[in-house]
Amino acid sequence: MLEGLIVAVIVATAFVYAVWAIMPAATRLRLARRLVVATGGESADGLLARFAARLEQAAGGGSHCAGCDVHTEKPPVQARRPK
Repeated sequence: MLEGLIVAVIVATAFVYAVWAIMPAATRLRLARRLVVATGGESADGLLARFAARLEQAAGGGSHCAGCDVHTEKPPVQARRPK
């Protein structure tokens, strides 16, 4: 009985993760923002509220390195040397 329950929890968690991973970034962000609002907003305390805030941060897609915002200049173009 307990083994079946543990297996069911693991399978359900894997299913939710797989659906989350293949979902478009815009949909993930929209769902994460709804979860943040449902848990009391960004300033709310508690484990679920912190989890929802981190989920919203990660839902946007990309690497979150802020490299694209920092490096707005294009690198200089190097001339090709003839062979």
